Amino acid sequence: MGGSRSGRSGRPSYESAASISLRTRAFKPVGLRFGLRCEASITYRCDGADFPVAITIDTTDRQSPFLELAHRRRTASAERERYRVRLEATAQPFGGLRWWFRCPRTGRRAVCLRLPLGGHQFWSRHAYGLGYASQREDGKGRAQLQAEKLYAALGGDGSWMDGAPPKPKWMRWATYERKARKLDRYNGRFDTAWADGFVRLLSRLPR
Repeated sequence: MGGSRSGRSGRPSYESAASISLRTRAFKPVGLRFGLRCEASITYRCDGADFPVAITIDTTDRQSPFLELAHRRRTASAERERYRVRLEATAQPFGGLRWWFRCPRTGRRAVCLRLPLGGHQFWSRHAYGLGYASQREDGKGRAQLQAEKLYAALGGDGSWMDGAPPKPKWMRWATYERKARKLDRYNGRFDTAWADGFVRLLSRLPR
């Protein structure tokens, strides 16, 4: 992957890799549930052009629900990719389900998959080894700081961008649900602030 290096880790950052994101909450409007089979599409604006992603949702088999994604690679050759992303649902204490992706590469559970420059498929942050750029105390930085605190309070040992970790045994369900919802909101604020900043950056580049 191209882009500048960031931080002490020496890994590409989300910003330098210009990742586009696919989040489980993007499917809330279709009422993601078991017994569903439908088609949808998302069109991103990146690399100076539209980037369409065709999606087939199939949750008819409760043992193996999945998404099938079809899009081009973000490489010079722009070859086409078609592949499945496994879904997983966990029951919520007050009813309903919380949906997760299983990263096609690592098998890790995540609420967000990313496709950076040079990437072939939507994978988790861990699969691509994407790091974090230094954040100023702007909207993005504040959202990241709060999300990190909430993730730690929930006992997480991975990435706050992957959503809430499983509930700690010692935590009450009501407390867990409240913190998990707040973490989702801060994740959304971070993504919005990141996208706005990236659009402003593109607008300043020579055409």
